Amino acid sequence: MKRTPFNTDWLVSGIAGSAKPTAVTLPHDAMLYEKRDPATANGYHTGFYPGGVYRYSKTFVAPEAWRGQHVVIEFEGVYMRSEVYLNGVLIGGRPSGYAEFRVVLDDHLKYGEDNLLEVVANNPSGPNSRWYSGSGIYRPVSLLIGPLLHIDPTGLQLRTISLEGTNATVHARATVTNDDIKARTSTLRVTLTGPDGKEISATSQEVVTPPGTNSVHAVEFTIDGAHLWSPEHPHLYSVYAELADKNDGLDTVEDTFGIRLVTVNAHQGLQINGATTKLRGGCIHHDNGIIGAHTLEAAEERRIRILRDAGYNAIRSAHNALSRATLRACDKLGMLVMDELGDEWWRPKSRDGFSRHFLEWWQRDLDALIAKDYSHPSVIMYSIGNEIGEISTDQGKALGYDIAAHARSADPDRFITNGVNVFLSFIAPKDDPKVESEKVENKEKAGNPEKTIAMLNFLMGAFEKLTPLLLRLPQAENRTREAQFALDVAGYNYGHDRWVRDTKRYPDRVIVGTETTPSTTATLWRLINAMPNVIGEFVWTAWDYVGEAGIATQQYDSPRKLFQPYPALLAGAPIIDITGYRQPWSYYNEIVWGRTRGPFLSVRPLNHAGQKRTKNNWRPTDTVHSWSWSGYEGVKAEVEVYADAHRVDLHLNDKLIASRKVREKKQYRTVFSMPYAPGKLTATAYDKSGNVVGSETLASAGPETVLRATAERSEATADGADLVFIDVELTDNTGVLKPLDDRPVTVNVEGEGTLLGFGSANPATAEQLSSPTHSTYQGRAQAIIRTTTRPGEITFTASADGLTQATVKITTSDNSGKSARGLRGILQA
Repeated sequence: MKRTPFNTDWLVSGIAGSAKPTAVTLPHDAMLYEKRDPATANGYHTGFYPGGVYRYSKTFVAPEAWRGQHVVIEFEGVYMRSEVYLNGVLIGGRPSGYAEFRVVLDDHLKYGEDNLLEVVANNPSGPNSRWYSGSGIYRPVSLLIGPLLHIDPTGLQLRTISLEGTNATVHARATVTNDDIKARTSTLRVTLTGPDGKEISATSQEVVTPPGTNSVHAVEFTIDGAHLWSPEHPHLYSVYAELADKNDGLDTVEDTFGIRLVTVNAHQGLQINGATTKLRGGCIHHDNGIIGAHTLEAAEERRIRILRDAGYNAIRSAHNALSRATLRACDKLGMLVMDELGDEWWRPKSRDGFSRHFLEWWQRDLDALIAKDYSHPSVIMYSIGNEIGEISTDQGKALGYDIAAHARSADPDRFITNGVNVFLSFIAPKDDPKVESEKVENKEKAGNPEKTIAMLNFLMGAFEKLTPLLLRLPQAENRTREAQFALDVAGYNYGHDRWVRDTKRYPDRVIVGTETTPSTTATLWRLINAMPNVIGEFVWTAWDYVGEAGIATQQYDSPRKLFQPYPALLAGAPIIDITGYRQPWSYYNEIVWGRTRGPFLSVRPLNHAGQKRTKNNWRPTDTVHSWSWSGYEGVKAEVEVYADAHRVDLHLNDKLIASRKVREKKQYRTVFSMPYAPGKLTATAYDKSGNVVGSETLASAGPETVLRATAERSEATADGADLVFIDVELTDNTGVLKPLDDRPVTVNVEGEGTLLGFGSANPATAEQLSSPTHSTYQGRAQAIIRTTTRPGEITFTASADGLTQATVKITTSDNSGKSARGLRGILQA
């Protein structure tokens, strides 16, 4: 079916403070424009953003040419419990906020007239998510039009069924749908094109489809000397299918895929095309930080590119189905994917969560996830849940087997895992689903946010202290045995203390750390490298996110708290912040993984000198990459140097401060203490023979303060969906960042673009991400501009009191090097 973006000319109503409907271009996150509220029922879960009931509407003309055609509207994601109306008639919807769904418009269209399409997103009460969810039609919408005899909207499904060296056999499957009242005979032609754009092979077959039925038709291609897809070489092929009868062409569909063969066993581990691969994985949430849940191609591809450049080769979706845009980026850039079904089964984790729909909808949601993922070479694994406490019950054990079996029947090539948390299997209640749901609802109605936070902080203390002890008990294995038996790859959330003993008990068990803490990276990678059956880990989290406010934020001089009260906004994860800026622990990871030897210099912030860090396994350090601490001269500075070396020397202004051996028990981490003085701080690392491994220098900023604005690119596409990321920084004249000179900055956008978001990596601020004024954090902020559909010029300005204004100009055009992305977005089925 012909696929056309259906994202422009919408109106939305229901956002608090908006007296009349607002014109928007989809995707659109309504929650981002709500005023943050300390009293919202969502609380820390969403960073104190409330939800609401949002009605989206679009008026369009259905031309007479559509009569006799099949017309479908496709939603990639609406958060949540959506209802779709056409001309006042309810015609569809979906409880899940993450599952793709389609609605047929045929029976209710008025041909040659205006038609009113309305979508209601019901997200009013909360909490229904344990992180920032966003609200509304936050993923793209497409209009699909085709004849009564057409290729199903799921498109082509491709898989590699055999691979010997570079000789491959590829299986392509298309479903032909006949909505006509008579049987139809047609010809299905499928053409394969190589990564170089040259046609490789084509095949045709006659298709006979009875009336009112679907028929599945498969073809096979044998390819000699195939260009294989892998994380290192993500080669992509194109496939084009055309359905025609004797008179005319009927329907076409185009897709891309990669030829690769993935295997896993306890002896060779995970192998891609015969090469053993260890997963340097990171969990990521679906929000895009400053722009909330807006799911746009440019943001998703940028995030995957930054993660790849930081050394990651795999992501785990936490805890929901990934967007198509993310999958396309992973295919293109060579990022492996564990796509996850959801966070709840029948047992609620929040008062208004998806658990009350799960038993009714899990099969359809799983089918939608697999249909979306099937042809993507980046997807290697499905996770059927995250920290599901009911896996230790009889019903939960049986359901785990059922979900895994259903996934295998729909997709025989991907492996099945589950994020199993032993601690939760001990404390989870054993009531039946209805009783458990009522208990959660009554408890949340009777409770208050402060009391809830206090209880969670208590549980977190118990979790961190008791988990290592519980993991050693026989009951830990007994409570999770059946859940792991149902899987192809046993998933362990914070359960690495069981890896060795479970491997001895079950020598054929393949293990993955589905969720781990940043503080254990070095310890775990010794195990991962030593144990063939352990295929890698997914750290929580590789990219910071909105919501779960304060879980990884650095705290000082206070007892450990799991979550923070308002104005806490972000989780505060320590690897890559919400602007895409790499924090020191990101560089530490690369040293642990053996991708670089270092050294890397980082410094504990001197504005917190003398304060005691509260231990937090999700934040191993509070250091920043700076030696600019004006006003703290003479104050004791703690310098951390990360290096895979024998010895590290630290110099300040060419004077040796100290020379230290890198101790194995310190895990590539050497700490120096010294009084702060401005100048150049240099770390030099040496091997055992005294040869220089590497060096790095941090320079102090000068006294002047300059406001800088730097766009990541100067050209963009005028398609209403492209984005330009602009870093706003406070530096000296040479560009050295000044982390102590933070102040409010106001930005303005003129021309063919709009400000989609403006913010910083500050984990606790009362400022809005949708406001044009925001304070920098550690010298940095970021603005994100969304293009319009008209080519032209965008002028961006940033201003702050006492500083010279910074200006950036961007040109937008119909084709600025993104034609491939646009075609892929239109034709992807």
